[in-house]
Amino acid sequence: MLTDTHAHVQMPQFARDREDVIAAAFADGIARIVVPGIDLETSRAAVALATAHPARLFAGVGTHPHDAATLTDEALAGQRALARTAGVVAIGEIGLDFYRNLSPRATQLAALEAQLALAHELDLPVILHNRESHAEMVAMLHAHARGVRGVFHCFIGDKTMAQDALGLGFYLSFAGPVTFAKNVELAEVAAWAPAERILVETDSPYLTPPPFRGKRNEPRHVALVARRMAELRGLRFEELADLTTRNANTLFRLPELQPQEGVTQHASL
Repeated sequence: MLTDTHAHVQMPQFARDREDVIAAAFADGIARIVVPGIDLETSRAAVALATAHPARLFAGVGTHPHDAATLTDEALAGQRALARTAGVVAIGEIGLDFYRNLSPRATQLAALEAQLALAHELDLPVILHNRESHAEMVAMLHAHARGVRGVFHCFIGDKTMAQDALGLGFYLSFAGPVTFAKNVELAEVAAWAPAERILVETDSPYLTPPPFRGKRNEPRHVALVARRMAELRGLRFEELADLTTRNANTLFRLPELQPQEGVTQHASL
């Protein structure tokens, strides 16, 4: 069984066939899906999905750095209340993005600090977005995230960046980019990273792995990421699936999956 630790299935890209996409993932051996929010509205939608699919879908509540300017005091209070809902397992997706800079840097830093404090208050892990902002992210985590656990989602970096994250006690989650032939350095990190600190994800609807490049990504495609990870690490697919699912259960404190809730085999993609 596999866990897709990051899939935005509440987004508009899935408006027409959301339940079919979720059902297809379950049928293909995806046991659990973590659905992070990117603002208050999408966090509410993530919680609604977790409520509709208990023990299978789980929600993250957070404000993405692109939307950092929307994290007013009122929105943060709403986020805090929402994070106390059953099925919420993380504060996220939060972080920094100095590549697109869709919110001012100072605003992003303030939003991240506030949400790290919220994660500490509620004892929830964080799901981190980190793009062209690694030095600032590491500094923020050293200053404001003592005692907070979490994951660098869709990790795309070198071994030094990975060591920074691991040294802070964080997990590394690998998505579609690890399957791209050009990402040799990322493949080396995926092969090297400690077994107890790796996760897999899709970041649906984005970053679709081959052979589906150019199409909408879906949670069922996390199997393609897992197969590449298994190949890089010299493991059987089933071993990689079991390993990353156990890691997801540990990080997000997911309840044990009962046999009748899961599936017995993985369909071929």
